[in-house]
Amino acid sequence: DPLFDPCIGNPCDEGEVCEVCLKNEKVVCVLEDCKTPIKAFQNVALGKMCGQSSTYLNEHAEFAVDGLTNTAPHTLQDQSPYWWVDLGNIYNIIRIEVINRWSSGYRLHDLDISFGTHLDDMSIFSHYTGPAVDNEHLVFHRSQYTEGRYVKLTITQGPEMLHPS
Repeated sequence: DPLFDPCIGNPCDEGEVCEVCLKNEKVVCVLEDCKTPIKAFQNVALGKMCGQSSTYLNEHAEFAVDGLTNTAPHTLQDQSPYWWVDLGNIYNIIRIEVINRWSSGYRLHDLDISFGTHLDDMSIFSHYTGPAVDNEHLVFHRSQYTEGRYVKLTITQGPEMLHPS
């Protein structure tokens, strides 16, 4: 029954299994042999060096990696506003989480999430069409681990402001 099992009707690719996130009841497909991580997911961006395309008032890029959900970076209204973080080391990433700002959440749309070993050598990890809502917790999964050091969020359909938390 789809009311009791959200995975029904959500087919995964061969070798993947459907799992339900208990917090928001959304479903994700993960590799069958990677279904139980050896250790819990970590916030490897916490406190790391970051930047953004521009800064509105004093809402700097660092607010996205300070561990608080009541602070957020904020760009000016740019054609393709972006925010990036240097994780400091190469990581094998399978999941990226973005928490949307507590107000004007609709501004988060047409978002490219890129990941790579250098800021000038990145590939699309995921795309989010949106729009998001206030305080929305977005989780982006890949079917396999991807190696990289930098994460970049870019709104591709501007002009717009970017302010993830």
